[in-house]
Amino acid sequence: MYHGKQVDPFYKTPAWRRARREALERDHWMCQDCLAAQHAGAILRPRAATVVHHIVPIDQREDLRLELSNLVSLCEACHNKRHPEKGGHGEERPAPPVSVRIIKV
Repeated sequence: MYHGKQVDPFYKTPAWRRARREALERDHWMCQDCLAAQHAGAILRPRAATVVHHIVPIDQREDLRLELSNLVSLCEACHNKRHPEKGGHGEERPAPPVSVRIIKV
């Protein structure tokens, strides 16, 4: 039995498919978060993009849903990081505990 979320019909429209392809081509089919992490020295190899993410969510600004400037190409892992509720099966992951060490000089 399938318990997943139904796909919004918007994501099957020719307009979305065209905007998605334009975003992927603009970003050379590479995950932009991986590329940013690579430039920061965090990872060695960026991954291919498979998802196009809305920077400003559609439910906040529906008028931006097809704007190329509001779209970014991501790999599935990075998209899940931006949406912990999706990657965590509906549960947001708590932030790791932060510890501070104070050294007197």
